[in-house]
Amino acid sequence: MRPAKLSSFLLLSLLLCLGALSGCATKLPKTTPLAPERQQEADNLFIGFLQVSQPLALDADIRLSWDVLGNKGGVDAVLQLQKPAFLRFSATDPLGRSIFIAVSDGTSFTMVDNRIGRIYQGKTDSDFWRSYVDDAIRAEDLFFFLSGLLPQVEPSAVKTAQDLEKAGFWYVWKDGRSMTHHVLLDSLSREMLRHLLFDPQGGLVLDITYSAYSASPDSGVNWPRHLQIRGNAITGTLTVHVNKVYSHTQQAAALFHLIPPPHFTVEQVP
Repeated sequence: MRPAKLSSFLLLSLLLCLGALSGCATKLPKTTPLAPERQQEADNLFIGFLQVSQPLALDADIRLSWDVLGNKGGVDAVLQLQKPAFLRFSATDPLGRSIFIAVSDGTSFTMVDNRIGRIYQGKTDSDFWRSYVDDAIRAEDLFFFLSGLLPQVEPSAVKTAQDLEKAGFWYVWKDGRSMTHHVLLDSLSREMLRHLLFDPQGGLVLDITYSAYSASPDSGVNWPRHLQIRGNAITGTLTVHVNKVYSHTQQAAALFHLIPPPHFTVEQVP
């Protein structure tokens, strides 16, 4: 038995949202060639962005909202992420009661639907997982997609252009899996404004817009407080609003594993 659509949507937190965009078409960003005097500025901006000290974890209250085919909804949740690929997502109802919990260590996952007393367990390379999450989305990518940061990129492999609306510079490159990245960095704030990812066939895997960055209290790390995820495949918009960041401190690995309550039904999904 497969879990209800909403539960599977909540499962894996935003990883499912990102995977839902796979294969839809989008227009490439409008750019103009860089003037020679701005090339060095663009190069320095990208190198400096890659050298920024990155947090290793996130513990935050969020609001996850969707407007898909006229169906609008939202849920409050606690989102906990930790490199390289740990995830804990706990959704609550309007009274603050836990309705859904999902955890993953990057290789396996467990999700608990408290509404029906059922637990689903499996591997992140399973058919079940891949029926929701595109092969292009890896568990270790989630932290970077939500933080507006990047893993290490070789600057010499990156092509640069000026954003047509003068918002900043676009950077384009292919990673080791032949996925093409288009990233827009603000030339003043030095923050990521948008990240598009295309598969080797040219299909859009994700399109994320970032805004409302603010510094976290325990570390001073800037984290985007508002993210919008769009795509023709879902005919709508998914929104993540980070209400409060508690910490970027790493937690014990046990936080990302669950021991099933004895009275719940456990299903191992293939």
